[in-house]
Amino acid sequence: MIAWILYGQKEAEYNKRYIEMYQEEGRKFDITFELIIVEKLDFGIRNNEWYIEYQDEPIKLPSFAINRVIYPLLTKHLECMRIPVFNSSKVARICNDKASTYQEIASLGIDIVDTTFCKQGNLSEKLSRRTEKTVVKTVDGHGGQQVFLVDPCNAVEVEEVVRNTYYQDTVLQPLVGKEHKDLRVYVIGNTIITAILRKAKEGFKSNFSLGGDVCVYELSKEEREIVHMIVDLFRPDMVGIDFIIGDNGELIFNEVEDVVGARMLYQCTDINLVKLYIEHILNHL
Repeated sequence: MIAWILYGQKEAEYNKRYIEMYQEEGRKFDITFELIIVEKLDFGIRNNEWYIEYQDEPIKLPSFAINRVIYPLLTKHLECMRIPVFNSSKVARICNDKASTYQEIASLGIDIVDTTFCKQGNLSEKLSRRTEKTVVKTVDGHGGQQVFLVDPCNAVEVEEVVRNTYYQDTVLQPLVGKEHKDLRVYVIGNTIITAILRKAKEGFKSNFSLGGDVCVYELSKEEREIVHMIVDLFRPDMVGIDFIIGDNGELIFNEVEDVVGARMLYQCTDINLVKLYIEHILNHL
């Protein structure tokens, strides 16, 4: 069985070992994982039909694809060509847009940070009506990138964040969680794999890739129920569901990571996430 694992060029270089893990584990299931660099793909409509080529040549289509790049259009295109993609285009479309994610999650009645949606070009005006420190996030930011803490009364800070986000939609939120802790819950299908607690060493971002401290966290029965509500809403294949830890220890929903990183999971546990994911995919197929 041939399968694709989709990466951007830069991300593929950074995640070389992770790709090798898929290839090594795949052989145990008689699956050959081919690395596909999305920048080398051409796809669209030709002669009234969907087409896809690789390095300007026709390519044999896979039995399925694992998408490790934020590109919902590509995911949908492969689905149109009847190629199962993990995660689905629905998950990719919603969960890679923070505003859309918050809109969906609000239907569940769980705690979410108060959020204002801001169209590109309007951030300066939105901030001018605030006095408290505000977290500004681009709707498509990933891995702690394009997240800013800005004092609306500081003209220099406002100018910088407006300049860095001018051509993007954003969301505005108050700064919550004085201890700057958050929780990532790894989910495959409808199964909670583990939860990792992250704490910022400095600043307000706790991302492991940015230097945050990490450890395994045991979810309570009530916290597991919250996670399962989100899982039932999106029906993902593999995601990370992120929560901020509030001042009273409560979980406040933050975001769903579609292309979820696994470095901190491997640092804290001996869980074979790749094996579990392949098993899930094969059961789904």
